[in-house]
Amino acid sequence: MQRLWMIGCFCLIIFWTPYTHAQAPMSFTLKQAQDYASEHNYDLQNARYDVEIAKKIVRENTSIGLPQVNASASYMDNILRPTSIIPNFFDTTGSAPPFEIQFGTRYNATFTAQLTQLIYSGEYLVGLQTAKAYLETEKEKNLKAQIDIRDLVSGAYIAYLIVDESLEILDSTYKTVSLMVSETEEFYKNGLIEQLDVEQMELNAATLEASLITTRSQKLIAYNYLKFLMGIEETQEIILADDLDFFLQRINRDYLMTTNFDYGSNINYRLLKKQEFLVLMQLKLAKTAYQPSLVGFIDISTNAQRESWNFFDSKQRWFSSSAWGLQLNIPIWSSGSRKFAIDQASINLDKMKVLDKQTRTSLNLQVETVRNDFNTSYLVFLNKKKSLQTASKIYEQTIIKYRQGLASSTDLNQKYNQFLITESEYTQAMFDLLKSNIALSKLLEKV
Repeated sequence: MQRLWMIGCFCLIIFWTPYTHAQAPMSFTLKQAQDYASEHNYDLQNARYDVEIAKKIVRENTSIGLPQVNASASYMDNILRPTSIIPNFFDTTGSAPPFEIQFGTRYNATFTAQLTQLIYSGEYLVGLQTAKAYLETEKEKNLKAQIDIRDLVSGAYIAYLIVDESLEILDSTYKTVSLMVSETEEFYKNGLIEQLDVEQMELNAATLEASLITTRSQKLIAYNYLKFLMGIEETQEIILADDLDFFLQRINRDYLMTTNFDYGSNINYRLLKKQEFLVLMQLKLAKTAYQPSLVGFIDISTNAQRESWNFFDSKQRWFSSSAWGLQLNIPIWSSGSRKFAIDQASINLDKMKVLDKQTRTSLNLQVETVRNDFNTSYLVFLNKKKSLQTASKIYEQTIIKYRQGLASSTDLNQKYNQFLITESEYTQAMFDLLKSNIALSKLLEKV
C-alpha cells in the first residue's frame, strides 16, 4: 500500500507540474524581419482590415442598384369595430334616426411582397464611383503603412546593432580599465605612484561601469521595440543575422545624390492625388442632387377577412392583388441648399489644388534637405571612423607607455576620455548616416 501511495503521488506530481517548453530563438535578417512584420505588425493588420471594409462598402453601394425584395405581414383584431353614421335614405319626413353601421370584419390578415428596381439615379452612379475610389485610397494607405513599417523595422534593427556595437566597445574598454586598476594598485604598493593615481583609475572604471549599465538598458529597449514592430510575443527571443557592415555596404551614395525626384512615384503624393479625386467625386455627387431618379416596382399582396379566427382553414378564401408601376422623383426647389452644397464641394476642391502645390514644394525642399543631411552624415562618418582608429591607437600606445613609466596617469586619463568621446561620436555618426540613408531612399523610392 505504501508503494502504491508513493507511485500515485509521483504520477500526480508529473501530471500536475506545469510543463514549460522553451521556444528556440528566431533568427532574422533585415529582409526576413521586414517580411515578418508585414504579416504580424499590429498596424498593418488593421490596415488590411480597412481594405476589406472598403471592399464591403463597394459591394454595399453596388447592391443598392440591384433588385430589392421586401415583404411585410400584418394582423388586426377589431375588438370594437368603428361605427359609421349614414343618413336614413328611406325616411322621407326627416324625423327617423340615421343608420349606425359597422363595416369590416373582426379579424384581418395581410401579406405583401414588393420588388423594386432602381432604373436611373445620378447619385447612385457617382456614389458607386466614389466607393471604388475610396477602396483605391485604402489600398494606397495600406501600401504607405507597409513602407512606413518596413523603414521603422530597418531603423529599429540598425538602432539595436548600433547599441550592441557601442556595448562591445565599452565592454572591451572596461576590461582593459579593470586590468589597469589592478596594475595601478600594484604600482602603488611598490611605491611607484601615488594614491591619487589609483583613485583616478578606479573612478574611470566606475564611470565606465555606469555607462555599461545604461547601454545595456538601451539595448534591451531597442530589442523590445524591434520585437513590438515585428509583432513578436514578449517571450520569444530573436537573433539578428545581419551586422552593421551589411548596412554600410548597401549604401549607394552616387545613386542617392544624383537620382532625380519623381512626384508621381512618391507614396505621399500619390495618396494626396487619391484624396483629391475623392473630393472631386464629392463635387460630382453634390451636382447629382439636381437630377431626377426613376424607380420601378411590382407589388403582390393577399389578405383574408374573417369573422372567426380560421386563417389556416384551407376552405376559406384569401383575396390577392398585384400591381406594377414607375416612380419618378424630380427635384424642383430646395431654397438653395443644393447650390450651397455644390459651392462647398467646389471650395474643398480648390483647397486640394492649393494643398497639391504646397505638397510638391514641400517634397522638393524635403528631398534637398535630406540629401544634404545624408551627404553631411556620410562625410562626418568617414571622418569619425578615421578618428576612432587614431584615438584607439593613441590610447593603446599610452597604456603601454604608462606601464613602462614613460607616461603619467594624467596623460593616460586624458587619452582615455578622448577615446570614449571619439567612440561615442563614431557610433552616433554611423547611426545618423544609416538613418539618413533610410529617409532619402524612402523619398526617392518609386512605388
